[in-house]
Amino acid sequence: MLSAEKNIFNSTKEFKILNFYSDWCPPCHAFMPNFIEAEKTYWKYFDFVIVNVWKNMQLAQKYWVRGTPTVIILKKDEILFNKSWVPSWVELKTIMTELIWNNIETIEKIGIKKKKRFFGLF
Repeated sequence: MLSAEKNIFNSTKEFKILNFYSDWCPPCHAFMPNFIEAEKTYWKYFDFVIVNVWKNMQLAQKYWVRGTPTVIILKKDEILFNKSWVPSWVELKTIMTELIWNNIETIEKIGIKKKKRFFGLF
């Protein structure tokens, strides 16, 4: 897992999944085991990056992060998914599998068109 303090955008992998979190945020702590499990499963396809919004406010502003946790998935610096939520392992696995298989319509049904839920503001 990479931290945002390292140069996260020099990867050769097609996808990057960014987890914007706050240290004080209970939902962020609840989501972290799912994020770690996702990395164990999908490390061949995704770079997994944790971003502390307090230490990386410019990056959070760049991606319009308004709550924590926020999951952002990039494909060659293009935002495919941006949502403030605590996804279950099944939801996260479904999204990543569909991205690998290039089924963007399913991703839109799962995430982008869903109403955003904000938990903790930074």
